[in-house]
Amino acid sequence: MIGEEYVFTRPNGEVIRGIRWPNPQGKAVLIIVTGMEEHASRYEHFAVSFHEQGFEVFCLDHFGQGANARDEKKRGVWPIGAFETTVDVVAELIDKVKNDRPVYLFGHSLGSFISQRFIQKYGNRLEKVVLCGTNGPDKMVKIGFMLANLIVGKRGYQKKSKLFNDMVFGAYAKSIPNAKTPFDWLSYNEENVTKYIEDPYCGYGSTGGFYKEFLRGLSKLFKKAELEKIPKKLPILLIAGAEDPVGNNGNGVHELEGIYRALGIKTVRKIIYDHMRHEILNEIDRHLVYQDVTNFLQ
Repeated sequence: MIGEEYVFTRPNGEVIRGIRWPNPQGKAVLIIVTGMEEHASRYEHFAVSFHEQGFEVFCLDHFGQGANARDEKKRGVWPIGAFETTVDVVAELIDKVKNDRPVYLFGHSLGSFISQRFIQKYGNRLEKVVLCGTNGPDKMVKIGFMLANLIVGKRGYQKKSKLFNDMVFGAYAKSIPNAKTPFDWLSYNEENVTKYIEDPYCGYGSTGGFYKEFLRGLSKLFKKAELEKIPKKLPILLIAGAEDPVGNNGNGVHELEGIYRALGIKTVRKIIYDHMRHEILNEIDRHLVYQDVTNFLQ
């Protein structure tokens, strides 16, 4: 493994862990923001492909994930305001590591929604952004957030929520006909699904507090005043699997493309990959995705 553990200390003294693929003299910086219930080391192969092209790559684990949750009791736990705080953490990381180099942002799944918010608040810090496994507006977000406000109190922040886990992951699982496992929606690549299931840092079930904060963040993404803050010159690439339930099998991604174009953003590209599901970076034909991202970033 080329990546090494990276300890990032925020300006307020808080420590957040992740992985760095070092290249201090690299031509540019690539920041990867991971998905939900996974961790930075799952991006080793992808990160190395860009490290070899001269990028310095960083990937922090989210609150309650990966190296920030080595204690099992911390997995899936999000503090109050964690969605917005995570957006700010990415900005703080960029300010620390850019060293007058161009910065590119790649967000997958949960990380793509963090990145959607990031370009509203800090888009002028970036050269380009890639949103992977993402989605546009979803009417269920408002309903889910209202439900979370009703049932998730202070105690519920620390407890795993079977209700929300079933609503989210259960719905994704049901979208795959003749599925062999509850996680077949991740990819056609059965080896990838098996590794995910066997990984104690993946798929463990998140807390009520996580869902409340995640839904709180999602509920802000498509407010007109916030969308208008995205820099019109920021190039955006949207990539997703044609059978990804997170993006409504490409339909939500298409809607998001339309929203960005209507804002007057000059460069918006969309690529939907046939015979791929949610984790397009881990499908058998992932080299196609890597090449498209490389072409876009260069």
